[in-house]
Amino acid sequence: MTLVNLISALAKASSAWEKYDKDRNGTLSLKECEDIFNSEEICEAVEMVTNMHCKHYTAADLEPYFKRADGDRSGTLSRSEFLALYLAVATERVKKNPLLLAEALLGFIDKDKNGVLEGSEVKALLTILGFAPVLLMPIPGFVKIEYKAILRSLGASLEGRK
Repeated sequence: MTLVNLISALAKASSAWEKYDKDRNGTLSLKECEDIFNSEEICEAVEMVTNMHCKHYTAADLEPYFKRADGDRSGTLSRSEFLALYLAVATERVKKNPLLLAEALLGFIDKDKNGVLEGSEVKALLTILGFAPVLLMPIPGFVKIEYKAILRSLGASLEGRK
């Protein structure tokens, strides 16, 4: 994730706000929140920033979070209240499936987004995990960690235990 990507994601989200605030009153209704959550702009921004795939949300999915985020009880959300809604929904999604967080974090290291950590990406992961001496060692090109396949396998194993 580069600073340029982050700024681009924030710009997309901001332009989406303007587009989905249909009555131009500076707030979003539950229906407008549903529309913005499922918009291409927000999906692209979410995937760019979190490396997590978008999920489709219905008004019923969002309503409990909407009510909690609506601090002034106006029945609509300001930009800051919408951010609280978004963060609550994203946090709940990760709580339900912690492997999403692992995939998101590994995705930040995976520069080419191919689901495989290779060479310098493996070195970055080992450095983050506290193996600083690895910075002095070359990582052969054949060393690869297929993290998406590993996480899928873990997910299937966890589902099988339920």
